[in-house]
Amino acid sequence: MISKNIFVSLLLCIFFCCEISVAQQIPQFAHGSLNPEFYNPAVCGITKSINVSAIGRSQWVSLTGHPTAQSLCLSSFVPRIHGGIGAIILNNQQGVQRNTYATIGYSFIAEKNNHRFGFGIRGGIIQSLIEGDKLRAPDGYYSGGILNHNDGLLPINSVSSMSPELSAGVFYMNKVMNFGISGSHFLNSTLKYSAYSGKLSIDEVKNIAASILFVVNNNKSIKIKPSAIIKYNFNELQTEASILFGFKKFGWIGSGYRGLNSNQPEAIIGFLAFNLSSNFEVGYAYEYSISKLSSSNDGSHELMMRYLLSLTKPAKPEKIIFTPRF
Repeated sequence: MISKNIFVSLLLCIFFCCEISVAQQIPQFAHGSLNPEFYNPAVCGITKSINVSAIGRSQWVSLTGHPTAQSLCLSSFVPRIHGGIGAIILNNQQGVQRNTYATIGYSFIAEKNNHRFGFGIRGGIIQSLIEGDKLRAPDGYYSGGILNHNDGLLPINSVSSMSPELSAGVFYMNKVMNFGISGSHFLNSTLKYSAYSGKLSIDEVKNIAASILFVVNNNKSIKIKPSAIIKYNFNELQTEASILFGFKKFGWIGSGYRGLNSNQPEAIIGFLAFNLSSNFEVGYAYEYSISKLSSSNDGSHELMMRYLLSLTKPAKPEKIIFTPRF
């Protein structure tokens, strides 16, 4: 059993062990509210099910070098270890830089009545690649097959680096809501690339993410799911809210808005999903950009597929076939 004081203390630890730094936000997904395990290792196994989910995202389509991301999440509840285990593979391309994450984690799960608490940790590696031959510097020379950036920090060919990754989180859920908070890049690792002269390096500094979701009319034919996600890298705060309407045996539809905290809104989001079976669903999200980049791109597209198999519900009995005895 987990007391309320211990749960609150762990929340505070995650907040205050993230020192102030400047960094790029962690990759974003419109379906993050429906798949919080991507951000939070404590979600691993907390639904007492086998979860296989994949997301593909193409952001700011038609903008040269626009970001793309793909993620694959595998997890399962394992009663013998009192929790869940899972793995995530993430590929994130932004311009000439591509980061690939490969991580594995464990979440300890405690339960009391209808309340579940997860405490998770996840570790692995980040492999990063920079395509230096695609860079163009203001003082560089690019003519007649000559590639010279005139900058010792910029590579003239593809260079790579590797660093360790560590994240942790806590998560709470009951029948009508869930809430979690997590932190990533706890090791403050540095990606070091070998350039023509000197060293090019990028710091992986800490990020935190918090999510909350409510379920209204949980036992009715139409469910309503309002949710919100907040991501912060101690330099920029990004907020997103959405509301989904689920139709029993059909799927769900909804909308969202990113940029609640800023004078400059970012995107309006539309969601549509179908239940192909009782365990398998496919979802699509389109983001209409309303930022200063709106005139330079055709929005963002995201496809999500998820397979969820409960490990607590009894299996349906097989059909009985009566045959004559001889």
